[in-house]
Amino acid sequence: MTSLEEHKNSIHQFLEDINEKIRAGQLVERQKIVGFTASEAATNLLEYFLHKKERIPSGFRVNHNYFASEKRAERYFDFDFEQKKELINLLVKQEEFRELLCYGKEKKAEKVEEAVHNLTKIKEIISEQLGENI
Repeated sequence: MTSLEEHKNSIHQFLEDINEKIRAGQLVERQKIVGFTASEAATNLLEYFLHKKERIPSGFRVNHNYFASEKRAERYFDFDFEQKKELINLLVKQEEFRELLCYGKEKKAEKVEEAVHNLTKIKEIISEQLGENI
């Protein structure tokens, strides 16, 4: 079972890894890593949020595969929480970015930047809902 602090630590590591790629100008060269890391950061953010809001039990783990589609996500998250529809849509989009960036040919910088921007939106919504800067 992952504690809230462990989730927060993981989130910070994922975000710092992405920021390192940005600072080094390596978003395109490391897009597979960015795609994976952004997806993992997004699912950890949601899990942290739902645990903190006591919407899921302590043993519940959020998996990136839950966001293969909106319909699938709704099956796993059949309960209400703040900005649910928007967060689910953003997480489904993040999973699409993961697939796009991690597999196949190299994508242009704009796609990698979109993935990072999408993650930033997820982080901002969750930070605002929790009243803390994650």
